[in-house]
Amino acid sequence: MKENIIKFFAKITPTWLKKIRRRIIRELENKRFKYKNNSIAGEMRRGELNWLFLTAKKMNSVVEIGSWKGRSTHALLSGCKGTVYAVDHFKWVKGEQICSYEKALQENIFQEFLKNVGHFENLKVYKMDSLQVARKFKDKSVDMVFIDADHSYEAVKADIEAWLPKVKKLICGHDYEPKNWPGVKQAVDEKFGKVNTVYNIWFHYL
Repeated sequence: MKENIIKFFAKITPTWLKKIRRRIIRELENKRFKYKNNSIAGEMRRGELNWLFLTAKKMNSVVEIGSWKGRSTHALLSGCKGTVYAVDHFKWVKGEQICSYEKALQENIFQEFLKNVGHFENLKVYKMDSLQVARKFKDKSVDMVFIDADHSYEAVKADIEAWLPKVKKLICGHDYEPKNWPGVKQAVDEKFGKVNTVYNIWFHYL
C-alpha cells in the first residue's frame, strides 16, 4: 500500500511542479521585462526579445536578417518607432535547423510571418537574399542590423561583411553559441574579436 502511494505521487508531482514553476516564471518575467511576450513560434528567449525591444527603442531604423515567422521581428517592430526592414527569403537553408526544413516544406512561412506581424505600419519586407538587399542600402544608412539567418560560418561572415558598412550604431546577431552554432561564433570572433553578449545575442557598437 505504501509503495503504491509513493508511485502515485511520483507520477503526479512532476506535472504539478512543472505547472507551478511555469506560472511563477511567467509572473516573474512579466514583472521584470518591459516587452510583453508574444506567442509566435521561434527559438528566441523572453530575455532576448526584451533586449531587442529595449535596444530598438533607441534606434530610428533596424534591419533584421532572418525573420522566419516573426517572433524577433515583433519585438523589434514594437520597440522601434522608425522603419524595421525584415530581410528573409522564407525558405530553409543548409545552415539552419532540420525542424525548420520540415516546417518550410509543410507550411507557407511567409504567410505565417505576415499573419503575425503584417499589421505593423513600420514594417518593410524584402523577400529575397540578404546579400542582394544589402546592395540596395547606402553606407551608414541604418542604425541597427540584427543577423539571425543562415548560421553557417560562410553565411554569417558574408552577412557581416555585406551589412557592416551599412550600419551607423549597432550590429548584432543571434545564436552566439559555440556548442550548437560554432560557425556563428567563429565568424563573429574573426571580425570583431571579443564581443558583448546578452543570453545568446552578440552585439558590437560602432
